[in-house]
Amino acid sequence: MPKIYEIDNDKVVGFENEAATIINQLIHGSNEKEVILITGMGGLGKTTLAKRVYEEKSVVNYFDKHAWCTVSQEYDYCKNLYKIYSQVCDDTEVKIDNVAEKLRKSLMGWRYLIVLDDIWSEKAWEELNRVFPSCDKGSRIVLTSREKSVVSDAKHICHLPFFTTDESWELLQVKLFKGKECPKQIKSVGREISKKCGGLPLIVGLIAGLLGGVEKSEQTWQEFLNNILSSQVAFRGGMQSNDVIELSYKHLSHHLKQCLLYFSAFQEDVEIEVSYLIELWISEGFIEIMEEKRVEDTAKHYLNHLVGSNLVMISKRNYDGDILCCAVHDLVHDFCLAKAKEENFLHIIKMEDKLDPTLKFTPHRISFHRYSCDGEIPNELVPWNSPIGTILGYPKIYTINYWNAYDGSWLGKKFEHLTILNFEFMSVCESILSEMNSLVHLKYLALYLYGSGSISPLSLKNLQCLVTLKLSSDKDLHLPKYFLNLKSLRHMTISHYDCDSCPTEPTPAGGIETISGLEVLQSLDLETFLCIRRDEHLLRKLSHLKYLNCAVSPYPFAEEIGMLHHLEFLRLHELRYRGGHKLYSHMNPHLLKDLKLSKFPPNIKEINLESITLSSSAISIIAQLSNLEALILVACKFEKEEWNVDEETLFCRLKYLELINPGISIWNISSAECFPCLEQVILNSCWNLQTVPCSLADIFTLKLIRVHQCTASCARSVKKIEKDVQEMGNDEQLKIILRRMANDSDISFENMTGPIKRRHDRYYLNLQENLRIGCMAYLAAKKFLNDKGEC
Repeated sequence: MPKIYEIDNDKVVGFENEAATIINQLIHGSNEKEVILITGMGGLGKTTLAKRVYEEKSVVNYFDKHAWCTVSQEYDYCKNLYKIYSQVCDDTEVKIDNVAEKLRKSLMGWRYLIVLDDIWSEKAWEELNRVFPSCDKGSRIVLTSREKSVVSDAKHICHLPFFTTDESWELLQVKLFKGKECPKQIKSVGREISKKCGGLPLIVGLIAGLLGGVEKSEQTWQEFLNNILSSQVAFRGGMQSNDVIELSYKHLSHHLKQCLLYFSAFQEDVEIEVSYLIELWISEGFIEIMEEKRVEDTAKHYLNHLVGSNLVMISKRNYDGDILCCAVHDLVHDFCLAKAKEENFLHIIKMEDKLDPTLKFTPHRISFHRYSCDGEIPNELVPWNSPIGTILGYPKIYTINYWNAYDGSWLGKKFEHLTILNFEFMSVCESILSEMNSLVHLKYLALYLYGSGSISPLSLKNLQCLVTLKLSSDKDLHLPKYFLNLKSLRHMTISHYDCDSCPTEPTPAGGIETISGLEVLQSLDLETFLCIRRDEHLLRKLSHLKYLNCAVSPYPFAEEIGMLHHLEFLRLHELRYRGGHKLYSHMNPHLLKDLKLSKFPPNIKEINLESITLSSSAISIIAQLSNLEALILVACKFEKEEWNVDEETLFCRLKYLELINPGISIWNISSAECFPCLEQVILNSCWNLQTVPCSLADIFTLKLIRVHQCTASCARSVKKIEKDVQEMGNDEQLKIILRRMANDSDISFENMTGPIKRRHDRYYLNLQENLRIGCMAYLAAKKFLNDKGEC
């Protein structure tokens, strides 16, 4: 899925003075690198305050580079640096072993802002801080922690106070009434309930979740106060956080309790993709099957209920309001861990700990957690010989570890009742597939395979209960584009390290007519071609497909793809990998033209095109899609390097438009009426684009313009739009965020100011840093030779 930026319209309550003070310290302090610590007990709102200042427009525009990293108790140095580097440089391909040096270089000479959320130990801070250079550019590092002692060199410390009763009552009203007026008859009892919350925003949110399920009357609220809240343990005149979490848990249905406890399987403070979470819930059987309703939609309803109870937090939304990613507060996570252990629901095994073979109990589910890049893997990870139903592992790996490919073939012999196996946290030998075929109860299978040769599309034919299949492989192991005769399969992802190695003839000797069982498939995610000419009737068998991601076929497929009447998401791209290297350029892009509108899927809501040349006729046809709400163009070229949206072109329902590294220098929009529903415009790496269309200022539905990395002239046009919006009095609705790196080749050093001068300084600081590293390497080599007597 693309990165969609959420427009958060929820009112922020409390800490106005603290937020103003921190913002002032961020943008008006000294040129030295400064550290700001936000501290306070769990549930007070440290992360909320940090996020509030991090997303403040003046802060965003002031710093050149930004990164947010949640550290958590289970500290992983490599993983945290990787998360920061990927945000600073928009690069997810860096190897873990050299990320520290690359991150340091990428920050050198820039004014940067790094937020380290939920840091627990002084050691973690000291190790991470070594990577952040001091360049006298006014860089800032913001930390949140329950412990003030973890940071000894903080320039500023903000110790959060407890909420007042007024603030607690205001937050309770915001959570319950969403900006509407609170009925007068319940105001008095509402304030009394607020007093019981002990000044903790987390408790206020949980209480709001409980009250949301009861009648909004004075009698009902008074009964809630007298019979439920008053029975809890007193704490500052209120309750302990865990008491309220337990209370919220008891009020959930059995299905929702299972869904909540499943969060214990994940590592602390992680952001969880909703699509992945829902696939697991469905495979576990947590979701009630209802007539005339997709099971995925019922699962979303369950998630929304947990969010409404304030037990689950939304971390990222889609353009249409759907939840993309979610998380739980670490206090809720601790509760889930304890409850899962108490009820024998799930057991966590930390890979770095020595396994205890004397454990006698049998958990229903096991989740492996791996916190470091190193560590030996036992021959048999699970010491129990028992009917375990679920085996999970985190975090997911994205590259093959050739030296530690794991032989997991014993899993099929030892756990014949498995329903879920997610082994994407390590590479496993391809021989495991022969054992998987005997696990006839499997509903979810995800593997990262290592080996050589080709895998037969019939190798998993016995898995008739399989709902989700996700297989990745390295360049020497060839996977088919689809597996046959899997009659229950709803979601299939096939990824290759080297797409050129994909077999061109994936079907068995009987030909394509032997395909069966793909009629219920909902999503098909491929890194390779979907060859319509060879697989002549394949798409006709995918009649219920809603999500399709594949490389652009060398054969025309417009007519075949038009048969996917339920398709809502379409992603087309050039081969992303060739010879083991990621492709992301305008090299030989496929020309997308002459689309037949009558054959195009009528219900398509989102189109994502990568490294494709678009003709003017293709763009016009896309614009006519009546249900299209999101259009993402990544490294796409336009004919004549121009995109002219004339008055006859109407994107009637488009809400979200994103251009990344667009191959255009001129972009014109004749009228705001061409985009009557547009809400977000995201522009990234627009090195050739001269200006952003000024008519964007006239689109009254627009809520966000975000520009990252563009030319100086493009930045000036964005500033002009911002000025026009202010003059029209629309600046409260439209948020404009500009992060730019100008082309300064023709600017003299004497005239350099602001970001341009910082870019110039960074260049020479990088030269100095490279020279320093080279000298150190030379001296080390010389010492080595001297010690050996060879120099």
